[in-house]
This record gives sequence, C-alpha cells and structure tokens, in this order.
Amino acid sequence: MILHLSDYSGGYCICSLAKCDTVRDVLLDRGLRVLYYEEEHAIILPEGKTAALTQLELERLQQCCDYDVFEIGEGGDAFRYYCNDSIDNAILITSKCNSNCVMCPTAERVRREGEIYSAENLIELIRHMPSDAPHITVTGGEPFLLRRELFPVLRELRNHFTETSFLLLTNGRAFCIGEYVEQYVESAPKTMVLGIPIHGPDAKMHDSITQAAGSFHETMAGLKLLQETNVQIELRIVVSKLNHMALSKIAALIISQCRHIDSVKIMGLEMTGNAAKNAAQVWIDYPSAFSDAQDSVEMLMHAGINVGFYNFPLCAVNKHYWSICEKSISESKVRYDSCCDKCVVRDACGGVFSGSMRLAKEALHPYTEI
Repeated sequence: MILHLSDYSGGYCICSLAKCDTVRDVLLDRGLRVLYYEEEHAIILPEGKTAALTQLELERLQQCCDYDVFEIGEGGDAFRYYCNDSIDNAILITSKCNSNCVMCPTAERVRREGEIYSAENLIELIRHMPSDAPHITVTGGEPFLLRRELFPVLRELRNHFTETSFLLLTNGRAFCIGEYVEQYVESAPKTMVLGIPIHGPDAKMHDSITQAAGSFHETMAGLKLLQETNVQIELRIVVSKLNHMALSKIAALIISQCRHIDSVKIMGLEMTGNAAKNAAQVWIDYPSAFSDAQDSVEMLMHAGINVGFYNFPLCAVNKHYWSICEKSISESKVRYDSCCDKCVVRDACGGVFSGSMRLAKEALHPYTEI
C-alpha cells in the first residue's frame, strides 16, 4: 500500500502507525517515530510535523493496523513496509541481483538498476517492527549484494525478535567465501532458514538459466561449506521448460552432495518479469510440471529428505501428494479462477499467482467431491 501525504516537508523517515492514544504512547515510550492522524492531518511524532490527508488517504490509513510500519519519502509518499495483521511480511534488502534468471518474476532492468538499501535504514525498519511478528522473509534480488553490511542487519533480527521464524532467500553464491559462512553462523537468528535454488544438475544447465557464468560452482561450493555447520537449508527447484526433463538428475545431485539439508521445495512458475518476457522458453503448465517432478520427489523421499510443493494448485497435483502441498503464494498475489468457486477443496488450495493465471487457467478444474 502506498499513501501520499500532501504538503509533507518532514524528510525521509520510518515510523509506526498509531490509531489510538494508547498505542501512540507505547510507541513513543519505546523511542520510536510515530505516524498518527486526526481529522484531516497526519502527524509525525515526536517532531510534530504535519501533512494534509485527502479523504481517500484518510480512508486508506483507517484500513491499516496499529503497529504497521511506513517508510515515508521526502515527497510524502508513504510505503507500508510491514502489515501487522499479515503473516507474510518481508524485508527487501535490494532488488538487484548478480544472477539474471530466465524465469525470474522480476524484470532484468530492475535486477540491474535497483537500489541497495543501507544497513542503517534496514535496522531502523526492524526496530519499528513488533518483536512478536510470526514470520519474516528476508529477500531480494540478492540480499548478499549488501555484502558484509548484511550481517549487522541479521544480528538486529536475532536480537529484536522473540519468537519469529525467518526465511532468507539467496542464490547462495556468497557462501563460497568461507568468511561469509562464518559471519552468517555468528549473526543469523537460530530460526532462520536459507532458501537456495538449484536450477540444473550441472553447470551447463544451471548457468544457462541464471545467465551467470560460474554460478553453479559457487552455489555448490557454498552449500558444501554451509553443510559443515548447523544452519537450516531449504533447496528450491523452480520447474520450467528449461529443466523439467532433468528433475531426476537434480534430485540425484542433491542426494549425493546435499544430504545435510532440511528440505527441498518443488516450485511452480510466477509468470511476471523475466518469466513473462521469456514465456515461450520457460512456461510449463502446473499439471505437466507436477507430472515431470513425481519421480524426483519419490527419489528424495526415499533418501529421507523432506519434500514439498510450492505454488501448485491442488487440481494440478495427484491427491496422494496433497499433504506436501503448501499454501505458499502471498496474500497480495494469490488468485482463484471463477471455476474454483465450486471446488470443495478451495479453502485448502494455495491457488495460482495473479501473473500466471492467464496461462494456467485452462488447466484448472474444480473438485466437486473428494
């Protein structure tokens, strides 16, 4: 959600929303900056700077929750960075990436030109978030493009939050540097899981998908070092037309070289950004992707490795595998087709990405009974 505060002249700031006096006072007592509103004005406390609110902006603020966190730019645009009634919040480190995956849901231009946020600002955002947040995903782009400055951010996460689970999405290439592995182990919250993708069973396929020479060897070297520690690792396989015939070989690679991981997630495509641009190269419908993944899933299970399906609607998956299908698509992106309204398992289904619906809908079908 983005709001616009008219006549704002307070400069860049991060603040927590208070809709009542009690929450306002609690936040101020914690030494935090507060976004408060009354009548037709927003007030930034403790400075007391004000900005005009249109009726539309006031209604949008009223829909937000106490303790939501906003990042306000110098022009008065306020971006809601944290939503207190959501279990699906994220900390974006940067939209830049040192890979350029053919099926990435973000466009290449954003990957190349995106901003890398400062550790100082990221730490300030974390300070404003409620310490009892249920889950936070740390993501990019590639978070490790912040380099060593990422470790103070991870330490702030570890020290600030009490019972939060974390997922850090990374291509894993930085971990080929031993110092990064050591610093990560020392800095990261104990509940943090590393989500690292493997796109092919060898450098030829993996690097052709990432469009980054050497990325396979860097990721595999990083995984080797990480497995010598006690960190939690989730390997991710995004199924596309580029690798769907090699899934069993990828599974064999994992079984032979990545036995000390926690899980493997088989993932359906999100067709935006690079993926949309390269749809003819990458798109494979979800039922076909599941069918091609079945043998690899059985191989991993028989090897004692936990496996799950992400981003697959239940109608694309054999019923015997429903128990390992997870509702993984974020609230803002998940969609259901009109045919899903009469499906008896709709509430248990993870749906489809909004950006993928135009391609996926023909293969969707409702279950009228189980």
